[in-house]
Amino acid sequence: MYYYILESPSTRGIRQSYQRLRDILTNLGIAGEIVASSPARRPEELAVMGLQKGYTTIVAVGGDAHINQIAARIIGQAVLGIIPINAGPQVAELIGTNDMKPAAEFLKFRRLTTVSTVLLEPETILFLDGEINSSKLAKISLVIDNRVRAYAYFNKATIHRSLELSLESTHLTEPKKMFGLFTVKTTEVKSESHFHGKSIRIVTDPELPITVAGKAIGMTPAHIRLVPESLKVITKRGTLG
Repeated sequence: MYYYILESPSTRGIRQSYQRLRDILTNLGIAGEIVASSPARRPEELAVMGLQKGYTTIVAVGGDAHINQIAARIIGQAVLGIIPINAGPQVAELIGTNDMKPAAEFLKFRRLTTVSTVLLEPETILFLDGEINSSKLAKISLVIDNRVRAYAYFNKATIHRSLELSLESTHLTEPKKMFGLFTVKTTEVKSESHFHGKSIRIVTDPELPITVAGKAIGMTPAHIRLVPESLKVITKRGTLG
């Protein structure tokens, strides 16, 4: 039996999708218990309730932020199933689809893949990518594995599940005159850099929020740490024997 946690529906179309999903699950014979989050019952609370009831597979139904919230609560305690509805490409890449019906079919076959996660200390888990965004160039200072220091300017920092930190920056060059005659036009310069480690200390100037799918989960300065092979997820092919 599976325990399904639906994201609080924001549109009539999503509510209709949930009804279709119930029919699909019934036809597949994996209906289980279905609950819906709401302002009064957050996804994390429902996940804890599912664990307390003894469910060993909890299925997140919805978008990226909803999926990340549930994954963070069940890590090390249950298998995560995912039925994406308006989820991003990262979910599709992981489980093998971004469509509701094949995702439900994957649940029936229950092929498992073990994935790493990132701990934003002291207790916040990132299953999907975290981001730090700044409308203007911001300074970032990094201490990687307590030994390597790095400094850069960025507009966007992405924290990947494998604890790769990607920095992107965009700035405009100043117009210049050449030989006192011609003006070189302002151009946009983009750059990107990547850092890997088992732990990274992040300090930004100014302090900035860390988000998952637009939902704030923390602030800089922050200490993030890799938690290798910490969550089992139902995927199309699976990697566990």
